[in-house]
Amino acid sequence: MKKKFKKIRGLYSDSKYASLITVIIIYIFIVAVCVYAFETKVNKSFASMFDAIWWTIVTFSTTGYGDKVPETFWGKIVAILTIFSGLGIVSILSGTMASVFVDRDAKTRRGLVEYSKLKNHIVICGWKDQMDYFIQEILRFDKKLDAELIVIISNVEQSKLEALREYKDLKMVKFIRGDYFSENTLKRAHLQNAKKVMILADKVDSSTTSEVDSKTVITVLTVKNLAKDIYVCAELLDNTYENYLKQAMCDEIFFPRDYNRVLLGNSAYQNGISHIFYELLGNTNSNSMIITELIPSEFCDKSYKEYREKYNSDQKRVLMGVLENTGTPRLMKKEALREAQKTSDISKLISNLQDVKQIEINRPVLLPGDDYKIKKYSMGIFVERIS
Repeated sequence: MKKKFKKIRGLYSDSKYASLITVIIIYIFIVAVCVYAFETKVNKSFASMFDAIWWTIVTFSTTGYGDKVPETFWGKIVAILTIFSGLGIVSILSGTMASVFVDRDAKTRRGLVEYSKLKNHIVICGWKDQMDYFIQEILRFDKKLDAELIVIISNVEQSKLEALREYKDLKMVKFIRGDYFSENTLKRAHLQNAKKVMILADKVDSSTTSEVDSKTVITVLTVKNLAKDIYVCAELLDNTYENYLKQAMCDEIFFPRDYNRVLLGNSAYQNGISHIFYELLGNTNSNSMIITELIPSEFCDKSYKEYREKYNSDQKRVLMGVLENTGTPRLMKKEALREAQKTSDISKLISNLQDVKQIEINRPVLLPGDDYKIKKYSMGIFVERIS
């Protein structure tokens, strides 16, 4: 019911159809005034203006309950005109509304609509094999996220998109057709109110690794230009493009090839490493996983030992370290720059400015010493039992 109301409200917001609906409302009001004027003195059924409006709507819509019937000659003439005009106008209105809804549904399925009212959604730029599994994993980890808050931007074949929507839990996933690195296409996803943008190494329209990664870099630059403070996670195939993404203020960079290479090399040296990683990443049969949690402000500038002691008796989680610089990079560096300038010593100022420039976003510090000072914008890294 709520979705139907939204559709009707969207229909009225279209000026082309708003004028038609407005004319019908004015017409109903005029007819009600006329029948009230003719009937009110001789017909108890039309004792108030509300009775006249009720009768007009019922007659105009050709429902005809028969609870109120005009008795005067001119009242009957108005009734005849209302019935015949209602037949035509209601048919036109219902046909128009049906065509609009069908057209909008068709555009939605083809990815030609704009999601200007979405909030706290995730925008996925690009397509990859087993996209259904990828999105289902996102929904599995984020219990508060609904499928209708996921927007995919890609030029993937329509058949693959339809195959994705065959899954019951993925029917409401939204789709925008177009180049994900295009500013106009990204604007249709309403990035300003999104909580995260994920950029995949999409090979749909690209034949080489360099072309794929170049599009990723362009997309990050475009996204940050449209929404400076949004969290961006990008997948790179070649780490030679890493510096470009860092300069573009990309918050998180994922290297699937490097991770696979390190994991395979480590597995050759130590037994069971691949199983350990799979377990910690929270596979479907796992009873534990790695999580991050914002460190309370009360521990800022305190020692790691003090923070660790808070969880010494916790049987469900083990503290592994700290993830530094997890805030919005632009605001974080702006604040650090402001703090760095609070000195009159030129040499100290230069040193402070260099430190600001070298801030590494999302820097993990595993098993730091007890005297390690916890910085602002840090998160605790835990292994937590989930069952």
